[in-house]
Amino acid sequence: MTAAQKRKSLLEVQFPIAQLSLESFLERSATHGKTLNSLGKWWGAKPFVLTRAIILAALFEASDDHNRWAADLQIFLRLLCLDSDGMWHRRNHNLSANSARPAHPSFASLCYPNAKKDEVELFIDESTWRPRLDADEKSQRQLLEKRVFFSLDYPIQRRYCKHVQEVEGPPRESWLEINKHCATTATSLREWVEQISKRRFGKRIKVGDAFSGMGSIPFEAARLGCDVSASDINPVASLLTWGALNVVGGSPEFHESVAAAQLKVYDEVAEWIEKKGIERSEDGLQATLHFYCLEVPVPEWDGWQIPVSGTWRIAPKSNTWIELVPNASKKRFEFKVRHGGEGFGKALHGTKRGMDLHCPDSLWKILHEEGKTNNATRRIPINTLIRNHGGLRLWGKDDFEPAPNDFYRERLYCIRWLQPAPLDESGRRIGRDVFVYRAPTEHDIQVEDSIHTEIESGLASMQKNGWIPDWRIQDGVKTREVIRTRGWTYWHHLFNARQLLLVSQYSKRIANLKGDERAAATLNIGLLLNYNSRLCHWHEKAGGGVGSTGRVFYNQALNTFPNYPARSWASLRKNLCATHENIPCDAAPTVTQEDARSLGETAELWITDPPYADAVVYAELSEFFLAWYKQHIKSCFPDWTVDSLRGSAVQGDDAGFRVAMAECYGNLARQMPDDGLQVLMFTHKDTEVWEDLALIMWAAGLQVKRVWSVATETGAGAVRKGNYVQATYNMVLRKRPANAPVGFDDMIVDEIQGRVKEVITHMRESQSAAGSFTCGYTDTDYLLAAQAVAAEVITGYASISGINLNEELRTPNNQRDEQSVLRTLMNQAKREAVDFLVPTGLEEHLRRTPDGGSAAQFWRQLAPEEKFLLKGLELEAGGEDRIGAFQDLGRAYGIADYEDLLGEVRANNARTRLPSEFPRPDMTRWDDIPSTDRDQFDHSVTRHLYYAMSILQDGADMDRAMKHLVDCTNFWEDRHGKHLVLLAYLYHTTEVMEAWADLHSVIQTLRLAVENHRP
Repeated sequence: MTAAQKRKSLLEVQFPIAQLSLESFLERSATHGKTLNSLGKWWGAKPFVLTRAIILAALFEASDDHNRWAADLQIFLRLLCLDSDGMWHRRNHNLSANSARPAHPSFASLCYPNAKKDEVELFIDESTWRPRLDADEKSQRQLLEKRVFFSLDYPIQRRYCKHVQEVEGPPRESWLEINKHCATTATSLREWVEQISKRRFGKRIKVGDAFSGMGSIPFEAARLGCDVSASDINPVASLLTWGALNVVGGSPEFHESVAAAQLKVYDEVAEWIEKKGIERSEDGLQATLHFYCLEVPVPEWDGWQIPVSGTWRIAPKSNTWIELVPNASKKRFEFKVRHGGEGFGKALHGTKRGMDLHCPDSLWKILHEEGKTNNATRRIPINTLIRNHGGLRLWGKDDFEPAPNDFYRERLYCIRWLQPAPLDESGRRIGRDVFVYRAPTEHDIQVEDSIHTEIESGLASMQKNGWIPDWRIQDGVKTREVIRTRGWTYWHHLFNARQLLLVSQYSKRIANLKGDERAAATLNIGLLLNYNSRLCHWHEKAGGGVGSTGRVFYNQALNTFPNYPARSWASLRKNLCATHENIPCDAAPTVTQEDARSLGETAELWITDPPYADAVVYAELSEFFLAWYKQHIKSCFPDWTVDSLRGSAVQGDDAGFRVAMAECYGNLARQMPDDGLQVLMFTHKDTEVWEDLALIMWAAGLQVKRVWSVATETGAGAVRKGNYVQATYNMVLRKRPANAPVGFDDMIVDEIQGRVKEVITHMRESQSAAGSFTCGYTDTDYLLAAQAVAAEVITGYASISGINLNEELRTPNNQRDEQSVLRTLMNQAKREAVDFLVPTGLEEHLRRTPDGGSAAQFWRQLAPEEKFLLKGLELEAGGEDRIGAFQDLGRAYGIADYEDLLGEVRANNARTRLPSEFPRPDMTRWDDIPSTDRDQFDHSVTRHLYYAMSILQDGADMDRAMKHLVDCTNFWEDRHGKHLVLLAYLYHTTEVMEAWADLHSVIQTLRLAVENHRP
């Protein structure tokens, strides 16, 4: 091995987490144009830019001279187009704003105030360029744009640029600098990867991913020209990865053949449907949606059958709603479509109110007139009705619709038709097509009956052939929901007759396609299932009130609804004839369905994004798709197992999970050369998982070299409020040396403390550089980073203080020693991080005191309970109410009874105690408290300020409150440095908190009294 090969990779030395956090956030938060989304649904795909950065940094040779590391980083930024030349190279056409929330101004409006006298002529007005510029004027405009572009801060500049993966690579001028520094002759990223790979490994690097999921990691590796080995134990994930590498990343010829095959099958089914007439009205309109609702019998309301929906509004933009019209002879309701009127307001609240069934006004009036309301109630818990009915019947294999005596029945209550725009005299359309909503007619009901008859007569045959699944739903964390709430026991129960007919006709026809085309079309079945099921819901407010159909997997659950829309074949065209991107990759990837524990493929670089304990129950959720894929996967991939392999999947959060993960990563360690690298991407909100990770990596024979925290996770449309984890922790791993030292806990504590300070300082600096208004770290992220650092230190030792880490790996959680050396080290790392978690605003208030002072020093002097309360208030102000976030704080501060500091302790409605919720504190005078006890919470300034606020709120006068503070705290010494600082913090932090609304004036009054009090 040459000296160059022994050199560390840049990934082990430095990583531009500030820039990558912003790039990752913008890529993840983009609502359109995600490269692989057209293939189907999977959970937790990581950003392309992060994978690209990891691969390039793993290959990039860090200089032996530390003084040259800054130059290394500048060249690396050039490779990623994150430098000045690269940013200009990535600018959008006409510098239009990209992924901006809120929208940034047009670039012309930024340029106008900076235009010189002769450049003003380039504009029509202050926000619009003049069109049809000549060559000299275009050159002049670009010089002005460039001048303004480089005057912007990086986060703002980035808003006018493409994503990193949307450009082929660095511009020509950058390659001159890159090649000079790296001793290469490349003109593209693929050439650079090829040249560096051969120098480092003697061949082109192979990147492996043993938990490939959606395929984003192997796809980006293939795009960079790496050889690729991708696998996943789950066949649905393997199929998605295959699609990423062969449909999106395949040849243009295959890409075109897939598009043609999709259209051919779609048209065949469309023609069949048109002949059947099942999506046409009597007057020839095309159906787009059929709306169905549950219907339940209510003996308490004279046996009437009640249609169930949370709202009877359908399209608020056109004021469209459903009127329930009683039919006394049938004791059920008919439906009428209405527009506006008095009933539109009432239609907002349907017959389902929370967990209760609410009697419609029209029925209640009838019952009242008949004298049947004396012993009746207008709201009845649905669970009570189910129980009185004898429970829910479990559906059988032959069922596809409710039986006549079931509690839950089902009705079609509305159809949305497409009304074509009228024709003019020349036969051209005038205006736009419009949606027309109608209640089902007798003709429509007859069509429904014909569909039911067709499914009923052909169900057994279609199940035998595999066009409709015959799989039973296995009980699980997520799957039991549909069994419990509906009685559905087979996967086809999640689809009504109309939906079953569409998907079975499509599935039957794609079986006639050639092998690879059939595999690609199988992914379309997944799209069809996700967008057309009984588990879909109707967003009546979407599109400004037009409404839209929600996906089944809008979250990680199988949720049931009282009403749902069924899409027509015509409305599914966009999904089933998806225009996949085509980004051909030269490398020949290998895609297999294998368990990471037995994988035999070797790779120089493994990049994995493994299951996170039970964060996502992949095996269960994937069965929703796999039941329908069975026949097609058997035909296209005969070596694959058509099973979710629940029993073999890495899952759980106890000893079984740790052992399985250790076996996986131990095998991957064996399947890489001695100079190979692994990068494990991990995102999990539970800090205790990092204790598991340290054990897992240690048992796998791997050493954590560095952990890079990149802010990647987003909520719906923006960064999530609260203390959710927003970072992906990228653990850089190498094989632990055979001569690794023996460690002792005292020595390791010092090492951990030093690294925690270094890492969190780096994270904070990077957040500031990236622009914390768009992406950044939460307090949970800092605690997790501390845990990651502890794992980094611990895995470098062959053993620690004589403890048996292998035995601890296999010991169930309820039998593990709470005071084990490993747990002590992890908690020490969290406590070190806690000193950095000074609440926002404290430093500002400290600066206003006469003596000023360090916020960190002030924070360290507080009792753990004080820190918990003050930090907890900051979490609440940010919208956090998860009990888990407060549990993390309690553990971090070493508070065993942290729940004594909480008011509410429900899972998703937690908060800290209000002053009035604390008991009376210790009333010992300050001068009488032993010096050894003065740092306890009972004698703290925060505790006594809370008491003063509490008695003031109860009506006590200010003199009594002030006397308490003077007697029970070191008032004259701490008044400016503690009392006023804490009161100012409390006043500003609780300003937006409803629970503290009544205390706000109390805090302000107490502040003034403390400031002006005289002996």
